[in-house]
Amino acid sequence: MPTYGKNNFKESNVNYLNKDFVALKQSLMNYAKSYFPDTYRDFNETSPGMMLLEMNAYVGDTLSFYIDQQYKEMLLPLAEERRNIITMAKMFGYKVKPIVPAYVDLTFTSNVNAATDVSKVDYGNASVFNPGIEIVSSTNSNTIFTTLEHIDFKIEDVDDTNIIGSTAASGLASSYTLSRNVRAVSATEKTISFQVGTPEKFKTIIIPDKIVIDIISCKDSNNNDWYEVDYLAQDKVPIQLHYTDDVNRSSAYVDFSDNISIQAVPYSLTYITSPKRFTRETNDDNTTSLVFGNGVLKNGINGTIDQGYIDMEQVGIIIPGQTNDLNNAIDPLLGDEYSTLGETPNNTTLTITYRVGGGINSNVSAGDLTTLPSTIVPAINGGAILADVTNNNPAVGGKDEEDTIEIKERAKAFFTTQNRCVTKEDYEARVLNVPAK
Repeated sequence: MPTYGKNNFKESNVNYLNKDFVALKQSLMNYAKSYFPDTYRDFNETSPGMMLLEMNAYVGDTLSFYIDQQYKEMLLPLAEERRNIITMAKMFGYKVKPIVPAYVDLTFTSNVNAATDVSKVDYGNASVFNPGIEIVSSTNSNTIFTTLEHIDFKIEDVDDTNIIGSTAASGLASSYTLSRNVRAVSATEKTISFQVGTPEKFKTIIIPDKIVIDIISCKDSNNNDWYEVDYLAQDKVPIQLHYTDDVNRSSAYVDFSDNISIQAVPYSLTYITSPKRFTRETNDDNTTSLVFGNGVLKNGINGTIDQGYIDMEQVGIIIPGQTNDLNNAIDPLLGDEYSTLGETPNNTTLTITYRVGGGINSNVSAGDLTTLPSTIVPAINGGAILADVTNNNPAVGGKDEEDTIEIKERAKAFFTTQNRCVTKEDYEARVLNVPAK
């Protein structure tokens, strides 16, 4: 008679709910008593058989722990390892910050001559200063703040009435002191270069600094700009341009032709389509990675934007029934012409300029930032130089790296909002969140 089959199956009395050492040991003892009553009876703690049972219970307890731990690390509220928390935050769209900088409003002053014909400021004599002016703290030389915007004294202000000099004969003002408030961040600029050889899909470059605040620019050896995007499928990049950098504008004022006096609009915003893009990620050791796309130039040379690019895996593919290679988009709904996620750099040198700084010690007190650099070159030299600088309010916001609890809560908040605008209040909040420039 066969000893197998449904009728000869003997159900084992195994409890699959026992997971810890004590329960597993007791379960193994009960199993031995039930199924091997005549084979083994020595359940004394010092017997060799009990040693084997306890070792098996130990292995089961360890395996159960790792299974529970791995499952717990998959859930954001229960995860404990920083690496896993950063990965899940990235999945929710939240970018972890390796360090948080402090921000402050700096008040710069400049002495400008008065107009010769009337008693008012001669704005033609005023100057515009480029961003990137570094102001060192008077109490801690390691704390440096860098301006983020142009300091523009050529734009008229209703508060430009502080007369500092007058002519004795006419009594008219001869000079004025103008003041402008500019946002600054607790950071200084650094530059690093990387040699890139053969093309590689999703090329990743790691900046070793652990206090990177943001990326200012990324240029290759052909002087091409690479742009930071939120995700690689984003093919449109916002570009803000100050009028001093715009060859088509000579002043900040724009005539809107609405029977209203012309208005000062120093910045313009445009969107360009570029395959040269990258995303920025924070690693679990607080270093910063730049991740590039998966496409390459089809003809190997620079061409028109978003033309001549193809996915690296599509190089050389021939479409059946055609004599040419894959140089036309098959699906019109693809993200860009060749469905690439941006270009990957190859055979070039990338020069990356970035900011480092921040931390809890960057929250300096009011009146601490009062020393101007020895040399400042204005963007438009109207003859006036910077006279003074101070921070009337303390710098705030600076802190060290985000801890795991902060990352969890901010990731959940980011996942809930996702930059969506649904209600009227959402639109109001989004408008208020737009930079003043």
